[in-house]
Amino acid sequence: MLANEKLDLLMIGSPNHLHLEHIKTGLNAGVKIFAEKPIVVDENQSFELAKLLGEFGQDQVLVGLVLRYSQHARSVRGLINKNAIGNIISIEASEHIMPWHGGFFMRNWRRKEKFSGGFMLEKCCHDIDFYNMIVGCRPKRVASFGGRRSFIPDNKPEEHLEEFSKYNLFGWEAKEKVFDSDADIVDHQVAIIEYENGATLAFHTNMRVPDEFRRFAVIGTKGMVEGDFVRGFIKAHDQQNNIILDEDYGAAFGQSKGHYGADNLMLKDINQHIVNSEKINLPVGVKDCIEAGLVAMKIDESRKTGKIIDLSESWQELDLNLKA
Repeated sequence: MLANEKLDLLMIGSPNHLHLEHIKTGLNAGVKIFAEKPIVVDENQSFELAKLLGEFGQDQVLVGLVLRYSQHARSVRGLINKNAIGNIISIEASEHIMPWHGGFFMRNWRRKEKFSGGFMLEKCCHDIDFYNMIVGCRPKRVASFGGRRSFIPDNKPEEHLEEFSKYNLFGWEAKEKVFDSDADIVDHQVAIIEYENGATLAFHTNMRVPDEFRRFAVIGTKGMVEGDFVRGFIKAHDQQNNIILDEDYGAAFGQSKGHYGADNLMLKDINQHIVNSEKINLPVGVKDCIEAGLVAMKIDESRKTGKIIDLSESWQELDLNLKA
């Protein structure tokens, strides 16, 4: 295809462990690339990709971190640009998904860490990137706990089992079992992050929640902003408790489908970035994607080892490879 076609953009939507190989092929062919998240599955691949970017340029690879394109993200960036929140002190955040979505993960190829890189990386790198954007600097240290306690045989319901498998699966590595799946990913996890500027984040994810939500509360020295991507609202207060922003963008399963309407916003921005003569700057880049991925990887390293993980050496290695 690359030899016979003149492409505007090569989309990499393969299973995560194949991304690096396909990105490398596209770069060597001189094609601009759009890569789905997570862009790679482990630390070594992260550094290898960084070397490629040092050679070919970061502007050759666009990424699908769609939360940065959402209306929520645009509103939060507006508040940050006006310094309405002040210095970020702490963040409380979550991403929870409904049983059918959790059942999808237990049956799809994403259930295997060797293919997906793990649940925190595959599903929550969006969120990590969103909060990296808000804080404005890199995470310094991470710690995490979690495991698999919901999607196990002992918790298999006697009724309404179809609720966990109503999402039809076809194709590569798809299986039918849900509660006795051969998955090795977690179904719940908590993480804490300390950023280089002293800000902190507490994050919680669970893949078996009856009434899902994906919410955040960002507290700063001048005010706070809270919102929920699934339920659609965002509200901000100043330090005197005056409301400075109060919006409702529509519930995720109502009027704002496709990542809360962010899919369409992303497509419009990328199209203008590539096709139009007056190019616009995109809100997220490939370096951001690598950084969010590394944080997710280190969060899982903490979960597995029981240790607080310092990211300083990873950032040094990443920067060296980006300059190579």
